Amino acid sequence: MLDDGARRLLVASVLRLHATRRLGTVVPAGADLAGAARRLAEDVEHLATIYGLSFTPSYPGVGAGVEDVGDSRRLVLACRAADRYGPGAGTAFTTLIPGRPPQVSLAPAGTPIPGGWAWVAPRPGGPIGECG
Repeated sequence: MLDDGARRLLVASVLRLHATRRLGTVVPAGADLAGAARRLAEDVEHLATIYGLSFTPSYPGVGAGVEDVGDSRRLVLACRAADRYGPGAGTAFTTLIPGRPPQVSLAPAGTPIPGGWAWVAPRPGGPIGECG
């Protein structure tokens, strides 16, 4: 079995590969970041089954919305990740910035999701609300 740090690295790598497959190696310039977040939610159940993962809220999670950063924009999303080896692998943070590769990191289990973050791009019929 992997130690906690190695588990977080593995889960982050799996999610980064998923993001790259959904969005490409670079988030397109001028991309609709909320739409990109919806694409990240596609096929995540299959990914979770293969790697024994679960996400709360569902991947890619919740965020504060699209932010202006300098002359660009970014969207940061978060959800808690668990795997079959324990109750919490960590908190997954996914960052989308047009013109850059999608980034995914996994903070240690118990790292809180900022209060007030909400669904940025709910799927039709999907959940809407806050996560704290």
